Amino acid sequence: MASIYKTSQSRFYFARFSDGSGSGKRISKSTKTESKREAKRIAAEFESAARKLVAKEAVDSEIPAMIRRTVELAALESQQGRLTLQRAEELIRLMHQAANPSDTGSSFRRFAGEWLDIKEKDTAATTWRAYSDAVKAACAILGSKADGPLRQITVADMERVQTTMAETRKGKTVNYLFGAIRRILESAVQKDIITKNPAKPVKGRPLGDSIKRVEFTAEEVRLLLAHAPTPEWYGLILLGAQTGLRQGDLLRLTSDNIVAGRIQILASKTSDTSNDVLKIPLRPESLEWLKGRTGALFPELQATRQESRPALFSAIRETAGVAHEVILAAGDPPVVGTRSFHSLRHSFASWMAEADIHSDVRRKLTGHKSNSIHANYTHHDSALDRAVAALPDL
Repeated sequence: MASIYKTSQSRFYFARFSDGSGSGKRISKSTKTESKREAKRIAAEFESAARKLVAKEAVDSEIPAMIRRTVELAALESQQGRLTLQRAEELIRLMHQAANPSDTGSSFRRFAGEWLDIKEKDTAATTWRAYSDAVKAACAILGSKADGPLRQITVADMERVQTTMAETRKGKTVNYLFGAIRRILESAVQKDIITKNPAKPVKGRPLGDSIKRVEFTAEEVRLLLAHAPTPEWYGLILLGAQTGLRQGDLLRLTSDNIVAGRIQILASKTSDTSNDVLKIPLRPESLEWLKGRTGALFPELQATRQESRPALFSAIRETAGVAHEVILAAGDPPVVGTRSFHSLRHSFASWMAEADIHSDVRRKLTGHKSNSIHANYTHHDSALDRAVAALPDL
C-alpha cells in the first residue's frame, strides 16, 4: 500500500509505493504538495497507475507468443487436413482477440437496440413494434449470448431462435419476425462488426398456417356502415368498399384529391416503380358523403394512434355482428379466412370480378402491377355458381 514521507531537503511530501511486479522494489516519487491529505491521494494514484502499466506490459509481452502459437496450430491442422474455412476464421478471431483484449465487440442486444433506434424514425409504429418484439424474443432465446460479442453468435444459435419462435407463432409470422433478425445481422456485416450473417443460411419456415385474408359480403358492409360510430368511420368504410384504396391512402385524402367525380391519387404501395396516378370513379353514395367537405377528409382518424385503429375497426365489426373468421374449407386444421379493414379492398376487387369486369380494368383501379398479386384479391364464388349452373341437366 502506498505511503508518504518527508525529507529535510524538500517541503513537499514524497510517495512510496510498489508497482506490483513481484520484484519487491519500492518506488519513491514527489507528490509536489505540502498537504498531507492531498499527498496521500496522489500516492494512491501513483501506485494504481504503476500497477496498470505493469499489467499492460505483461499482457503485451504475451500477445506475440499467443499469436505465434495460434499460427503454429493453424499450420499443424493444415498438415493434418483439418483446417476448414470455418476453423480458419475461428483462429483469425482468436488472434484478433489476443491483439485486442479490451475489444469485446458489440453485443446482439446493444447492436439491435441501436438498429431499432434508427428504424423508429422512418418506420410505421406497428412495423417498428413487430421489430422490437422480434428483438426481445431473440434476446430471451439467446440468453447470455445476447450480451456477449456479436461475432460469437452462430448459425446454430439462429436456428434455435427460429425454432423456438415457431413453437408459439404461425409460419408466416415467424418468417416475418426472423426476417427482422436477419436484417439486423446483415447490417452488422455491412458495418464490418461481423464477417458473416449467421441468420442468412437459416431457411424460412413452411407457411403451415392455413389462414388467408378474405372479403366482406355486400350485406356485411351494409352492417358495418350501419354501426359506424362517427361520420368519419362511415366515410372511411364506404370509400374503402367503393374505391378499394388502402386505409393509409384513404386517411391521407383531401378535397383536392376529388376531381370531376373521381379520386385521383398516387397510391403509397404502387408508386415504387412508376408515377401512375390512380383515377377511381366515385359512386353516388360516396359523392354524397363527400359533398361539402373541404381540406383533410379524415382529420380525427388521422389524429388517432396508428396502432389503435385495427382495434377500433374490430369493435365496429363485432358490434355489427360480422364475424372475424370464416371457415373456407373443413379439415385438420381447417382453412380459415380472416377479415380486417383491408378486406374491403378484397371486396372491391371481388365484386368487379363477379361482374365480369376485365382484369386489366380491375388492375388499373386497384393499382396492382401483376395478375398474380391481383389474383389474391379476387374471389369468384358467384361466378363459380354460374359456371356450374350452365352445365346441362342430366
